[in-house]
Amino acid sequence: MNALNKLCSLILFLTINFTFSQSKIETYKDSVQSLLYNNPSKAKYYCYKLLKYAKANDLVVEEAKTYCFLADLSGALTQKDSAFYYFDKAIQKANAIDNEKLEMVFKINKANYLFNEFDFQEALTLYEECVILSKKLNDINAYNYISIKKGSIAYELERYQEALKIYKENLSKKGFDNVSKLDIKLGLVKTYINLNKQDSAYVFIKSGIEESRKSNLKEHEIHFLAQLGLIYIDKKDFQNAKITFEKALIIAQEIESNNLITEINIRISKLYSLQKDYDKAITLLQSIIKDKTKKDIPAESLSEIYYLLAENYKFIENYSESNYYYGQFIEKSKKIGEKRIEAIDHLHKIDISESKERETEQKNQKWILLGVTSFLILLFIGFYIKRRKEGIQNQVKFEELLLKIQNFENQNAKAINEIQHNNTTINSNERTESEAFEEELETELISNSIVTIDDSVNDEGTAENIETNIEEAINNNFIIKDTTRTEILDKLIKLEEKKLFLRQDFTLHNVAKRLKTNTAYLSKIVNSELDKNFSSYVNELRINYIIIELKNNAKLRSYSINAIAEEIGYKSPESFTKYFKVATGISPSIYIKKINQMREIENS
Repeated sequence: MNALNKLCSLILFLTINFTFSQSKIETYKDSVQSLLYNNPSKAKYYCYKLLKYAKANDLVVEEAKTYCFLADLSGALTQKDSAFYYFDKAIQKANAIDNEKLEMVFKINKANYLFNEFDFQEALTLYEECVILSKKLNDINAYNYISIKKGSIAYELERYQEALKIYKENLSKKGFDNVSKLDIKLGLVKTYINLNKQDSAYVFIKSGIEESRKSNLKEHEIHFLAQLGLIYIDKKDFQNAKITFEKALIIAQEIESNNLITEINIRISKLYSLQKDYDKAITLLQSIIKDKTKKDIPAESLSEIYYLLAENYKFIENYSESNYYYGQFIEKSKKIGEKRIEAIDHLHKIDISESKERETEQKNQKWILLGVTSFLILLFIGFYIKRRKEGIQNQVKFEELLLKIQNFENQNAKAINEIQHNNTTINSNERTESEAFEEELETELISNSIVTIDDSVNDEGTAENIETNIEEAINNNFIIKDTTRTEILDKLIKLEEKKLFLRQDFTLHNVAKRLKTNTAYLSKIVNSELDKNFSSYVNELRINYIIIELKNNAKLRSYSINAIAEEIGYKSPESFTKYFKVATGISPSIYIKKINQMREIENS
């Protein structure tokens, strides 16, 4: 009887203890969930208590899950080193108890974090590992979720058609939770906008906002509203764009998401810039930087803020401030991704119950991981800085080119006035027609070029250049009469006026034949009178012509580079692009983009 009583007491004690343990765990978890958005620092505090309790009671699964919680919270607090450390701890614990389901979940979370940090290659590697695990575990939902994330990576890499295909395939699948469904729709919206299919995007924005509100997923609602604002901007409906961004900002402030508040304010500042309200844009951007409650602005966002400040100050001609923020932008770009690894040693102290050998092994793994991650992040930073520098250099080159075009147009207008004046003088003084023509010809030769192309950049090995080189080699062996020289130049100018240089058959041989002279005479005259070989002469005519045409002809700017190249006599777009870049310092595609942006600002 006594034995039976003892057994009952033991069972009762274990039951009470288990119930108490579960109750305490759920209490900690509830605290973490309730503070996740409003106070991540306090949520992290309860995570530490949960971790300590799980370790003390040998609850390995709860311990592993808590590490993952800590990783997510560290990411939200922009504590990158801590985030990576805790993700790896969670994965190690799941692996130690041979729980492949948990291991897959933790790896997906880590991949998501890498994705948000723009480390797409590492994220993709982890997603591929999770695909293998999902197939092994026959977890269709996990497999489909990873497919969505692959679509997001394709989108970030600007493979919009590939991303669209992935999103569409997953949209019709069943088994997704509300968050995943909204992720798919948000991906479709962003992709459609980048493919200039705003009407298709609007359909999903409308349903996305409704579903976000119904499920109380406020972050998703903010993202959908932000995309709606972009559509309004595209339609030049700046008033509705502002209203939409302000709605998103209010929600972001309600959930106290500093990153989203910053993101929306950046979009509002861009809207002010488009409305040419540069002072408002500057004030808003400055307020973001000076807001003490936002100490941890993401480096990418801060870099963008500096760039926008530089641009807006340039528009109001405050060049000292503009240059300062350009410098800040470049400096900040260099520092993106810098790690503060001193905190890692402190984090290791939570593992004091483990053996010294285990600690050493984990420490080695940590340094290897940090080294690889640092290297990859530095590569990304280098690429990012290079692209930003190229953007600034392209803008400088573009502005220099615009100045040359303006000077060219002013000189042409002046030359026309002079010719008209000279013609009037000729009539009054009864000067000969040939004298007037010589003056006009001299004026045209002086002002017929915006940019020049050095002889050294011409393609070597082509039949045209071999012919040119042979003729040039014998140019000094004969003398051309002045009358013949003037006659050939006269005819050459007339060919220019007829735009015959836009034809592919405008070669030294064919032009000489058309002018009823020989290639040697034509080559020597071009070299001596124009100070260039025939190939450079033709390329300059074409490039100078297309610079003006692209500036003034919106329809031509909509053509492909291949079509534009054919339009002005080039056999390949590569040759056209090469000569354009040599002459102007920027590619034709960049020039077209900058002209379109300039026209858009002028028309807004």
